Amino acid sequence: MSSVKFVVSALDAILASKEAQKNKELADSSKKALDAIKEHDKLPNPEIVFTPLQLATRSNDAKLTTSALDCIGKLISYSYFSVSSKEDEEDEVDQAPPLIERAIDTICDCFEGESTPVDIQLQIVKSLLAAVLNDKIVVHGAGLLKAVRQVYNVFLLSRSTANQQVAQGTLTQMVGTVFERVKTRLHMKETRLTAASEAPNSPDRDEDHDEDHDEEHEDRDEAQGDQHIEHEKAEDGTSDAQDLTNAEVPSTETPDNDPSESKETNGSAKAKLTLKDLEHRKSFDDSNLGDGPTTVTRLRFAKDKDDNASVSGHSVPDHPAPDDLEALEAEDEVYIRDAYLVFRSFCNLSTKVLPPDQLYDIRGQPMRSKLISLHLIHTVLNNNISVFTSPICTIKSSKSNESTTFLQAIKFYLCLSITRNGASSVDRVFEVCCEIFWLMLKFMRPSFKKEIEVILNEIYLALLSRKNGPLSQKIYFVTILNRMCADPRALVETYLNYDCGQGVDNIYQTIIEDLSKFATAPVTIASANEQIYEETRAKTAPPSEWQLKPVLPPSLTVARIQPTQETEPDYPKEYAIKRLSLEALVEALRSLVNWSAPLHTDTDTLQSRNEDTNPSMEELRPSFDPTLSEPSPTPLGSSTPTLDDDPDHLEKEKARKTALTNAIRQFNFKPKTGIKLLLRDGFISQDTPESIAQFLLTEEKLDKQQIGEYLGEGDQRNIDIMHAFVDSMNFTKRRFVDALRHFLQSFRLPGEAQKIDRFMLKFAERYVLGNPKAFANADTAYVLAYSVVMLNTDQHSKNVVRRMTKEDFIKNNRGINDNADLPDEYLIGIFDEIASNEIVLTSEREAAAAAGPTPAQPSGIAAGLGQAFSSVGRDLQREAYVQQSEEISLRSEALFKTLFKSQRRNAKKDGVKYIPATSFKHVGPMFDVTWMCIFSALSGQIQKAHNIEVNKLCLEGMKLSTKIACAFDLSTPREAFMTALKNATNLNNPQEMLAKNIEALKTILDLGSTEGNVLRESWKDILLCISQLDRLQLISEGVDENAIPDVSKARFKRTDTTDSRSSTQSRSKSRHRASTVTRGFSSEIALETKSDEIIRSVDRIFTNTANLSGDAMVFFAKALTEVSWDEIKVSGSNDSPRTYSLQKIVEISYYNMNRIRFEWSNIWEVFGEHFNRVGCHNNLNIVFFALDSLRQLSMRFMEIEELAGFKFQKDFLKPFEHILATSNNPTVKDMILQCLIQMIQARGDMIRSGWRTMFGVFTVAAREPYEAIVNLAFENVNQVYKTKFGVVISQGAFTDLIVCLTEFSKNLKFQKKGLQALELLKSIVPTMLKTPECPLSQKRSPEPSRKSSGGKSSSSSPRRPLANTSVEEGYWFPVLFAFHDVLMTGEDLEVRSNALEYFFDTLIKYGGGFPPEFWDILWRQQLYPIFMVLRSRPEMTNALNHEELSVWLSTTMIQALRNMITLFTHYFSSLEYMLDRFLELLALCICQENDTISRIGSNCLQQMILKNVDKFNKQHWTKIVGAFCELFERTTAHQLFTAAAINSTATLSPPEAEFVTPASSPLPEGVTEEQSKTPKTNGADDASNVSDADNESVHHGLPSKVNEEDFRISQSPQVTLEEFKPNTSLQQQPVVVTAARRRFFNRIISRCVLQLLMIETVNELFSNEAVYAHIPSLELLRLMSLLKRSFQFARRFNDDKELRMRLWREGFMKQPPNLLKQESGSAATYCSILFRMYADNDPERRKSRDDVEAALVPLCKDIVSGYTALEEESQQRNIAAWRPVVVDVLEGYASFPEESFKARIPDFYPMTVDLLGKDLTPDLRSALLLVLRRVGEVGLGIDGLAKIGSKRRESMVSNADETSGDHHEAAARRML
Repeated sequence: MSSVKFVVSALDAILASKEAQKNKELADSSKKALDAIKEHDKLPNPEIVFTPLQLATRSNDAKLTTSALDCIGKLISYSYFSVSSKEDEEDEVDQAPPLIERAIDTICDCFEGESTPVDIQLQIVKSLLAAVLNDKIVVHGAGLLKAVRQVYNVFLLSRSTANQQVAQGTLTQMVGTVFERVKTRLHMKETRLTAASEAPNSPDRDEDHDEDHDEEHEDRDEAQGDQHIEHEKAEDGTSDAQDLTNAEVPSTETPDNDPSESKETNGSAKAKLTLKDLEHRKSFDDSNLGDGPTTVTRLRFAKDKDDNASVSGHSVPDHPAPDDLEALEAEDEVYIRDAYLVFRSFCNLSTKVLPPDQLYDIRGQPMRSKLISLHLIHTVLNNNISVFTSPICTIKSSKSNESTTFLQAIKFYLCLSITRNGASSVDRVFEVCCEIFWLMLKFMRPSFKKEIEVILNEIYLALLSRKNGPLSQKIYFVTILNRMCADPRALVETYLNYDCGQGVDNIYQTIIEDLSKFATAPVTIASANEQIYEETRAKTAPPSEWQLKPVLPPSLTVARIQPTQETEPDYPKEYAIKRLSLEALVEALRSLVNWSAPLHTDTDTLQSRNEDTNPSMEELRPSFDPTLSEPSPTPLGSSTPTLDDDPDHLEKEKARKTALTNAIRQFNFKPKTGIKLLLRDGFISQDTPESIAQFLLTEEKLDKQQIGEYLGEGDQRNIDIMHAFVDSMNFTKRRFVDALRHFLQSFRLPGEAQKIDRFMLKFAERYVLGNPKAFANADTAYVLAYSVVMLNTDQHSKNVVRRMTKEDFIKNNRGINDNADLPDEYLIGIFDEIASNEIVLTSEREAAAAAGPTPAQPSGIAAGLGQAFSSVGRDLQREAYVQQSEEISLRSEALFKTLFKSQRRNAKKDGVKYIPATSFKHVGPMFDVTWMCIFSALSGQIQKAHNIEVNKLCLEGMKLSTKIACAFDLSTPREAFMTALKNATNLNNPQEMLAKNIEALKTILDLGSTEGNVLRESWKDILLCISQLDRLQLISEGVDENAIPDVSKARFKRTDTTDSRSSTQSRSKSRHRASTVTRGFSSEIALETKSDEIIRSVDRIFTNTANLSGDAMVFFAKALTEVSWDEIKVSGSNDSPRTYSLQKIVEISYYNMNRIRFEWSNIWEVFGEHFNRVGCHNNLNIVFFALDSLRQLSMRFMEIEELAGFKFQKDFLKPFEHILATSNNPTVKDMILQCLIQMIQARGDMIRSGWRTMFGVFTVAAREPYEAIVNLAFENVNQVYKTKFGVVISQGAFTDLIVCLTEFSKNLKFQKKGLQALELLKSIVPTMLKTPECPLSQKRSPEPSRKSSGGKSSSSSPRRPLANTSVEEGYWFPVLFAFHDVLMTGEDLEVRSNALEYFFDTLIKYGGGFPPEFWDILWRQQLYPIFMVLRSRPEMTNALNHEELSVWLSTTMIQALRNMITLFTHYFSSLEYMLDRFLELLALCICQENDTISRIGSNCLQQMILKNVDKFNKQHWTKIVGAFCELFERTTAHQLFTAAAINSTATLSPPEAEFVTPASSPLPEGVTEEQSKTPKTNGADDASNVSDADNESVHHGLPSKVNEEDFRISQSPQVTLEEFKPNTSLQQQPVVVTAARRRFFNRIISRCVLQLLMIETVNELFSNEAVYAHIPSLELLRLMSLLKRSFQFARRFNDDKELRMRLWREGFMKQPPNLLKQESGSAATYCSILFRMYADNDPERRKSRDDVEAALVPLCKDIVSGYTALEEESQQRNIAAWRPVVVDVLEGYASFPEESFKARIPDFYPMTVDLLGKDLTPDLRSALLLVLRRVGEVGLGIDGLAKIGSKRRESMVSNADETSGDHHEAAARRML
């Protein structure tokens, strides 16, 4: 047995040694052991063998000790010391520790520090390694820690480099083995749990435990954290200075027993976490974990050795019993405890604070101790990260015995290590801490959420912001950021958990902004140095490619840990930072693109069609190591977010956070505005001083200076807030200076004395209130506070020359304590404290530290000295940084302490919530908040840098940025990046193009290929580049540069291109070849622009348009047309214009020919508009090219059959119509017509909706002034009509054909063609009725109102109905409207007359079958509009001058009016329901001021009544009389009574019908349109005038109340004015009447004339026997009431002599006006008809005889009595006018029946007798005789008297009618 041999040899050596001879115990024990071995031929009891070996190690013989140690090590390796007899075990169970522990102790005791022989050191290390690595007897607990500690001591204290190296390797191997064993146990545990979960009847205790573990351990840990923190104590009491026990946590921290501090912390539940808090965030109680004895676990073999055995030989039974499970878990706990103790030990070792002299002594033991500890921490974390992150790796607390995750348990120590070392000024310490922090950031983010925030803000981001921070450290941390940016999940989760969290700093945004700042920093570097950097960079792996690989600590032996020589690299460190930052930004963008990969996959179908355009999911770098046992919870970039990861909710949170930031920024600029915003958005809960003060006190981002300014304002509101602000502070039991210092930390004291005074008064009050025994009164505190503030300024201000002394300070404060002095010692203490520690804001001190020293730049000799002593400067800088690092640590620890306490209190309520990233929707907002700084970094570099690598990096960044902006529809960043890329191509300056510009071109072309669906408006940038590329290619081929217009200059051209041939005549007509191939730019660039890669990229962009979505294609089309127009604009009148993009329009149209019509309609809307513009250009070459392109496209489109109901053909032919209408060139017009003719000939059978546009083009041609164009168009229209009329109807183009022919008819220049077109229109009616496709051909069917689609849209079925469109509307209406349009707007009289004739002929011939609905349409849209010119005629006046309009009115309109009456009479049965409309039309004519139209209207009214008198019923007569009522009302000149009033010209418009306002021939100058269109002149006032007039006497009638009031108002100004000027005719001055007032007067006169016309019309009509016989009596009496009102109105005016005289003075007429003719005429007609009714014996008339008599007698009496009162001498004219009326009255009375006559004798006889006194004419004498004879016969009973006067003369009314004649108006004016 080999083991026996080496033991025997070792014992023999011991026996033979001198030590054995000296030490009897050693010799005896050795001999005993040898004898036992020889007796049994095997190893005896281990105690027998161990005793001599142990004694040998204690000898002074190095060789003997080494041999003994070697033997012990080998025996441990053979697991010999684990074997012991049962008796021994029973005897020693309570006496000695286990043998293995004693063996380890024996080995460890051999090390006696530096003096230990080298061989013994080496053997110690080997033996301890054997003890730890033994897998059969695994040492745990104290024994393990002793072994690790002693190897650590050997590494630290040994002077042998070899032993140091071996010890370091051994230490690494030991620690790695401990954690490897844990990993193995976790794997076994996971297997057990999996098996238990799959077993049907397995106990679920472990499963439940694991499921609930994550939720429970937080509460347990935080609860345990309330216990007092105890630090690890030494296990074995050794006092070795370098022992592990000296690496415990320093006990200098203040225990948590300060009541005031505790109270203050409780008051701020949301206190910010700081680095100091990390030192007290120990939530796991491990106070007793290291106190236990050494334990040993032995290998247990399974009963059945099968495949269940693990790698290490441990077996896993299929279904272990519950007891076995508990035992296995207890054993797991032992292994995990070992790992915990080892890790804790090294964390504690690393936290020791070193003094400055040891800090930079790299070879010193303290520094090597720190470095080995940190490197082992990093190695353990890196190689065993699964142990830290596994949820099933748990450890039990010492006191509560509850499980906690391993990560939660070690969190305190890991954070403590980073806190103490993260800000170290030693680069090696800093770098390893960075690596540890990176692992924390990479794999442990959820558990370290708050800690990561603090570490970043307080250490690493603060480092980046400090100007004097070591560049090497900045470079290293930027490298860490580079790794982070390359991790998509880490980046997104940083944004979610910090940037979207309330009360947390924006870490993601800050990182990007810092990187951008470094990337844009100007750094001067030579190209050679830049090349050196590139070579160096190429040798090192990029930080972005970091992967989790096993690592080992670097050699830390004294010999190899040489301090790094600060050899400056051949390139500036600033440049390295700049490059790394730029790479980090690009990595961040790449990560964002990768994370949003699902969005690209879902939305961009183009990418899936192109190869190698987007990284696959396999290429995305995961955030966690894929080798870990547990997979990540969701796949990367999952599109289904978890509950926590709610993008909408998080965006709201982010928006609220942004709003708070903006409000705070506003406060820091203008406090009052900021407070308003904070109140408005709810960040301050209530608008009370207390709420505002609390916010000002707790919000740390507020500017302290602005807080001071705001609180110091003198407004009462500000004072109240300041008082609440101070009252919220607690100064109880605080020293005065401490309280003042605390008070002045809350704000910056303003400089104004009054403001300071208010602050100090309130502070003194508050301090004395909390400390009533401090001073005699508040005045003392006030004065002392003021004095301390002044002392602080005096001692620390640079501007003070003579500073205050202690004596001065004491003197200044004499007697302030209520006339008593404060103790001198007290004041001196205050003085010393202020002098040594300035009262200054912490934020200002930190800002100053971050800014670093800014010494003045020396020059001359000073500069030389500065360079000479540069090394000294570096030392000074290092010392300054060391001081700053210490301050960072102290400040951070204080922050951590505050947060830890608040978290402990709130732990049970809610733990730290970490949001895992699962949704890709966050990428958009992330990019939105940082794109500007990214843009500034990338765009600035791409312009300035000439390094091709830098440019490629920037281009990739821009490409990625554009992808993100496009994917999330962020228009502003998309446009910014695309514009920058376009500018980077430099295609506008081909002579200056470089290789980097070609790369930019490739990038922008690649974007066009891959991101087409989301580029939107940015397509123009790409297409502009392609256009410029084409120009560059032409130039490189030798074409003269000046001959190719530069599209980049399009913005300098006017949009409305004019003919510029004169300016371009000097240009050559063809492109000249340049003398050389390249002009001004390199041949390499020229070749590159024509490379296959670029050409294929361009072609791919256009061919891929077929794969674009419909919306994307519209954006592409818009961009392409804009570029095309720019090309055309810059071409001007060049004979060789740029048409590259125009050609591409045709090309992509072919590519996209198979698109659905819906998409094509949107695309063609863009292209069509572009062809409209291009076709109207002044350059014929461009126009011809565009027309030819249009023709080709149209022919191609027509090959595709168009289904019914679509109108795409109509749309794509529209540009022909527009160009024809807009162009002034006959050649262009002719070409358009030729194109259409060719299309009709070649594709006539395929034309569907295109017919409509075809006729639209011919319609435009019909208006042309060129005979050839008109003839060509008319011939083609005629040909289409003859050959394809049925097709035209079936395709819904019938209306368009009619419109086309109408335009031909109206062409004034070619009357012959107009007459031909009119005849063609006339011939269409019979042809239409015979064409089968026309529904009218089946008109005889029983459905007269059948629906049709004609004229509306194309239809394959001619009988297909279209909603709301009748057959008549579809076919009759267009034809009739054509005639109507010609007669209304035609300029040729013959054409117009023919149209009028054809119009009414067609109506009379075919109108019998029209339904009432169609008659309504015809009336509304065709018949009535003929006469609309009488109301308002803007269209007519635009087309015709006054003379032409007069001709139109006197010819066309009058004839049309007569035709209307004929039409009504012809179709009376169909049109009788329109009687009121015809009456309104006639009223419109009658009410015109034009006498001819009025008389024609009156005549037509009479004709209509006479022709249809026997057809009218009672309702018809009611309507007719109603029309007369309206006419009388509208022609009554009520304004006569107010015409003399001031400003009354606006109160009158021409007389109106019921709802129409007829106008005169052109509107008089000065009369507004509003005046001419007023619906009613006086409205209800006129009606009231009429009604009141019925009840007024003839002699004393007045206007109505309203007009009377108006009259009084208008006269009121004259009441207050003196009128002493005699009013005689001799002194009457000529009155000046304005044109407007004259028009007003003329309108009044016109109304009077029209009233006479109406009286005449009534007289003539009802003198007709037929009319009189058919009108009902009631209607006749209504008519008579009109005459009576007219009579009364005239009588009232004639009796008002003052009014008439005033009108005369106003210039109304040349003599005083009167209405004598109206008065007498209306009375005569009234009496004549009533007398006739009274004498009529018709039964109906007799029924109304009493009413007639009641109306007749009073008026007759009034007439006769009035005539009697006339004076013979002065009123001869009145007598002559009234005499015929009196004769009619007398004769009518004489004809009364006997009873009636007799009853009226008392009334009439006296008046008759009075008439005898007048001058009697023969007719009056005859009438008197008739009356007197009748009186004699009836009244006196004398027979025969009446027969004498039986012969009766005719009424004077008839005579008056004969005399009026055509001079009616002139007579009326004379009468007035």
